[in-house]
Amino acid sequence: MDARRLAAVLLIATMFAGGCRALWQPEKDVPPSELPKASMALDTVSLEIARLSLDSVDQQELGDIWKEIDEQAIPLDKRRELVANGFRVGIVDFHLPAPLRKILGQHEGAKGSSGGDMVRVTGDEKVAINYRRFPRGKRSEYIMVPAQEEISLLETANGSLRGETYYNAECKFILKTFPQNDGRVQIAVSPEIHHGQPRQRVEAGQGMFRFETRKETKVFEQVEFIAMLEAGQTLILSGTADVKGVGKSFFERENGGSPRQQVLLIRLAGTQFDDLFQPQSSVKENLPLNDDSTEGLLPSQFDSAGQPSTGD
Repeated sequence: MDARRLAAVLLIATMFAGGCRALWQPEKDVPPSELPKASMALDTVSLEIARLSLDSVDQQELGDIWKEIDEQAIPLDKRRELVANGFRVGIVDFHLPAPLRKILGQHEGAKGSSGGDMVRVTGDEKVAINYRRFPRGKRSEYIMVPAQEEISLLETANGSLRGETYYNAECKFILKTFPQNDGRVQIAVSPEIHHGQPRQRVEAGQGMFRFETRKETKVFEQVEFIAMLEAGQTLILSGTADVKGVGKSFFERENGGSPRQQVLLIRLAGTQFDDLFQPQSSVKENLPLNDDSTEGLLPSQFDSAGQPSTGD
């Protein structure tokens, strides 16, 4: 091997060795890259749902809060059906009536076991709050009254009054959300009683059959309704002053041997469904109900003062 060939071989060997040493050199510690947080799907809606259980003192303090609530947001014919069955429904903008804010501001917080929900319940179970996300059109159940041995009620349908008793029954609201292009959301509310013993049933759908174990279901179609909410508005459901009918079963619950009136608040907390003609952008949703929940773009209606408060 001549001198020039030997020099070339040595040069290649030196470069290869240097490259190998570089490959084996330990790299500097680099923190793992943070993936972007998963954003809420465009057709998903965030709702804050609060259930209040009011004793006689609370009911007196509420006074006539309905003067501050827009009941005309529900069509007249539907309002008549609701009232005939003991329901009262309306929408309030931005700030809840002061008596409701006072009750909500007195509760103590406890985070629920589910990562996506915030549940807060006072010692006497006066306030319970959930934070949920609803995909467009998907059925979601909210238990208003847990399972009772029996529920007897009178319902008004098509102008006639009829009675029925349901055993091993629980009262639920079925909620579905339908985001609109302008940022508003239609919320469909359907009261149901699930009763009897769970049985296996065959359900058909999407070209296949599936087995489900569930109770019998009574749907009160005459008090189903749809409400249109803007971001930050709150839908309020309660019983009528003269407790009666289906509303009595859904909005009256015994606690400590005495009946308590229940009120359900459903607030549109956030949505990312934007106008089709506008550039796509994310709408910052509120945090679950806590001292910082007014720091988002939308003020939390369930905060005690409706203004940002100082956290711990």
